[in-house]
Amino acid sequence: MVKHKKQRVTVVTLIGLLFAALCWVSFNFMDSVQSSLWENSVKNILESTTRGASLLQRNYLKDLEMLRMLSLELGSGDSTDADRIRDRLKLFLSGAGTLSALVFEDGTGYLDNGLAVTLNSEEQERVRNLSEKSGLLFPQRNRATERRTFTIFTTVDFRDGRHAYLFKGYNVETLYAEYALSFYNNTGFSYVISPDGNIAMRPLHPASNRTLSNLFEIIGEGNNDPEVVESFRDSLQRGKSGVAVFDDGNGEKVVCYVAMPEMAGWYVVSIVPNAEIMREANVIVRQALLICFLGFVGLLAAFLVYARMNRNYRKEIHALAYSDTLTGIRNFQKFREDGDELLNAPGAPKYAMLSIDMLNFKIFNDVMGYAEGDALLKAFSRVLERAPGKKVLTARMVADHFVALLSYEDKEELREYCTFLARAVDAFIVSRRLIFRQELRVGICCTEDSDAAPGVNALLDRAGIALQAIKVKGANLWNFYDHSMRDGIVREKELEARMEKALADGEFQTFIQPKYWLESRRLAGGEALVRWKTRKEGMLSPGEFIPLFEKNRFIIRLDRHMLTSTCRLLRKWLDEGRHVLPLSVNVSRVQFYTPDFVDAYIQIKDEYEIPDGLVELEFTENMFFEDISRLSFIVGRLKHAGFRCSIDDFGSGYSSLNMLKDLSMDALKLDRGFFRTAQDSERARIVVRNMLNMADELRMLTVAEGVETEEQVKFLETSGCDIVQGYIFGRPMPAEEFDELLASADLA
Repeated sequence: MVKHKKQRVTVVTLIGLLFAALCWVSFNFMDSVQSSLWENSVKNILESTTRGASLLQRNYLKDLEMLRMLSLELGSGDSTDADRIRDRLKLFLSGAGTLSALVFEDGTGYLDNGLAVTLNSEEQERVRNLSEKSGLLFPQRNRATERRTFTIFTTVDFRDGRHAYLFKGYNVETLYAEYALSFYNNTGFSYVISPDGNIAMRPLHPASNRTLSNLFEIIGEGNNDPEVVESFRDSLQRGKSGVAVFDDGNGEKVVCYVAMPEMAGWYVVSIVPNAEIMREANVIVRQALLICFLGFVGLLAAFLVYARMNRNYRKEIHALAYSDTLTGIRNFQKFREDGDELLNAPGAPKYAMLSIDMLNFKIFNDVMGYAEGDALLKAFSRVLERAPGKKVLTARMVADHFVALLSYEDKEELREYCTFLARAVDAFIVSRRLIFRQELRVGICCTEDSDAAPGVNALLDRAGIALQAIKVKGANLWNFYDHSMRDGIVREKELEARMEKALADGEFQTFIQPKYWLESRRLAGGEALVRWKTRKEGMLSPGEFIPLFEKNRFIIRLDRHMLTSTCRLLRKWLDEGRHVLPLSVNVSRVQFYTPDFVDAYIQIKDEYEIPDGLVELEFTENMFFEDISRLSFIVGRLKHAGFRCSIDDFGSGYSSLNMLKDLSMDALKLDRGFFRTAQDSERARIVVRNMLNMADELRMLTVAEGVETEEQVKFLETSGCDIVQGYIFGRPMPAEEFDELLASADLA
């Protein structure tokens, strides 16, 4: 009896210990789940806040750049030209914000609607206190609209010496509505604040305090550790981003703050009740407490409940981890797992990897709206899996980039599939009555063509290479990968790795191709051309490295190196007392769109004290169709600084007579293809003769480049061409050889 009693005590003790152990394990597990859920939720809030801050900052910089461009345009004229100022303000700023204006230092100026404006004393004091050339102002109440206005500004330096400020204002509430963030069933909201905590933009959220003007006033209402508050204040002052938890008197709030360094260090601060974030975790914790109170008898039932909840939770996690939130199809992680399984299965058929991109989809979003853009992406994701008679594995990579993996027997099936996708997109556009035509581009890599082991990553890498080759308007819908494409990529990476050192080591050399007056056969000048002479491979063709440098923007430095080299050569001849002839240098499209292009070129010319008219800048013809007004403005500045300007490659396929009447250029260079067939075609001869005659009447010199035969020379001579350049007269030669040619030339 005693023994049995002892056994019962032992069993009860063991049960009690087991119960305690289970409770301990349960509490620790729930605490871990709670922490994990909280960290993931806060991470998502911080990422959303970061995206909102990035969008706000990006649009601010875009509008500020527009103001700076307008500043340059206005600065090229006089401050007294009121009509011109009103016209430019109306053209650039009318309707762009709540209030936009140009204000002189004396407080007078013009609004974007053309009306004159005079600042009151308080506003004039605010303008005089501006210490930066451009930036933003803390929102102030607009005396005209009685609404708080967010304003960006930049300075204008008129050529007559007078100074002014350009302002562009936005209604704070209207502006903030575009960037307002909402979290957790609209229980969370966000502010925009300055580094000292002052609230620049506040939401209309009911939980937002409408009376306080500084974030630290809100934090000060709760019982918070002063060291934590001071650490948060220090983070704002130092431009750091992060997460903090504060009590605002109504419970704990999670504060996610993201710096916007380009916007005077302002922050987007998202505030979410901690209780709302922890709601799901607290449900699990309460269930764990319930398990403990029910005791050992309820452990099994509690375990089954927990197992069911855990299974649902895993399903949700699986959906989040393996599906795209917008379209519902696989994300890339799931696509890679399933794809590798298909590709490596025994007896797998031939597969093709398709990398699919929508051309200029960002523009589609801007023109048609993000709602239409999302609708297109959702519809397209459903269409992807509808390959007739085929099972297609699909995924959305990012934005408008999709991938598909499907088996095939003949490549014609893949072409038909691509055509099917393009028609589906066209049908969507027609059904929605949209005015924007959306084009597809598809890079395809087949397992039979791949030069790597079967695998999603390897195939997708090569499909991406095929896609990059056709991601331009007017290209083919699809492109198949072959080995030469990857060899080209490897070669590009090799050249990129060497280009910096090559420039420093002087491997980029200046060659000059002479130009001759056609009538007298005397030397007329030359064109400076870059050549890359490597130590191991010798001379590289410009056609190999110039397109690469235009793509990676290294061409900006190379263009300026060539201008510097040309000016240095001209300076040498001038110092030697030589008779100097003009030299021309090419200007790339990338260089043309660099903000400091004109200033940098003028500085190089002035540094070497090159007289006006000795340096000619050649602009390729296709630049003229991208931004004719910008080019006209730039050409005007360059000619004023003493540069000659010419149109290069005229007649290469994009020429327009309309641009000749709008631009005051010094020379017109005919592309070789423009007159190559003239000797065999009377129609071509008529076009060339009339083009040369028209250029003469426009007081433009004409230069024929690429002249290779005596027949071409005779034709150009009888047609009235001024200057020729080509192999029949002289190939591009090192600068030293051209120096000798210049010294021996008859220039009388």
